[in-house]
Amino acid sequence: MTINVQSARLASMRLYEAETSPELVAERYGLAVADVIDFSLNVNPLGSPPGAIAAAQQALATTNVYPDLNFGILRSALARRHGIAENCFFFGAGLDDVIKLVLQAWVSEGDKVLVHLPTFPRYELEARLRGCDVVCVESETPTQIDVARIEQALASGGIALAFICTPNNPTGATVTNADIERLARAWPETIFVVDEALIYPLEEGAIPLCTTLSNLCVMRTFSKYFGLAGLRIGYAVADARLMKVAEVGRPPFNMAVAAMHAATAALDDETFLPSCKALFREETDYFRERLSALPAISICGANANMLLLDLGERNAAETTEWLARKGIVVADATSFRGLERYNMLRVSLRSREDNLKLIAALATM
Repeated sequence: MTINVQSARLASMRLYEAETSPELVAERYGLAVADVIDFSLNVNPLGSPPGAIAAAQQALATTNVYPDLNFGILRSALARRHGIAENCFFFGAGLDDVIKLVLQAWVSEGDKVLVHLPTFPRYELEARLRGCDVVCVESETPTQIDVARIEQALASGGIALAFICTPNNPTGATVTNADIERLARAWPETIFVVDEALIYPLEEGAIPLCTTLSNLCVMRTFSKYFGLAGLRIGYAVADARLMKVAEVGRPPFNMAVAAMHAATAALDDETFLPSCKALFREETDYFRERLSALPAISICGANANMLLLDLGERNAAETTEWLARKGIVVADATSFRGLERYNMLRVSLRSREDNLKLIAALATM
């Protein structure tokens, strides 16, 4: 029996490790699953839009039928929202799926893919699985994105595709539309994939640039603000010619009927997103205020309800395990390339009650 040696070699790059699951933590430390609080994944503490849940439940009555190949109702709804032609959209079962599929479509084995570290690990992992050479750049300050170093890497030549995550996971750092446009115009032979998974969905972001830049792709998700992480809905916007190539390799039914209807209904809810934004700001401000009483711990990055905590001299791996024993699951940020040398945790805030438990635990370390 043989296996893909490259896949085995890259196993350590996975972000979503089983060790962070509440079920495994409960089993390992003799806890009840109901008593384990998961801060490791970016989950909306307000749940999902009621209309989206109702639409998904109604769609279950037709689950004996395959989804619309074109995902027509969602495609039309997004086209109206963004003011972009319908043939400029591409869909996947979450952005993990979209990342894999666009790499499969737009680059070849041996091509160079540019990634700025630290960032979402799937870019590098999927590019290496595709057989690409990954060019990594870093800022002197790990919580910032150094656009000048991205330019230097592009100027060295041969970059087929470049990932830009803004707001960045896990630091919250951003890249301006002006910089994105300047890079895309300066290197027209490079495809720029901008991941806006963490952006507030009512912001235009870089999507309007797709109407004038044929080498730009912008990705978005329904997992974060929309609260539909369990349904796995991601999409991308790009020039129709790029999307025509991407569609060749897309599995024909890679979004469930219930997911399509839930996402479409979520777009019609005018109150859910503003409520989420207000809650995230309120809880982040409250958490920051309470954390200020703990001089050894600070917030070094933030976006929406996601925070990057600097533990100072405390070891991140040991702190992660210590919290897990108390039923609190966080993400050890040293799993992100570029943050290995730093003692940092990534947490996603939840309800006030849960957040207070995290603060109390940190205070007793």
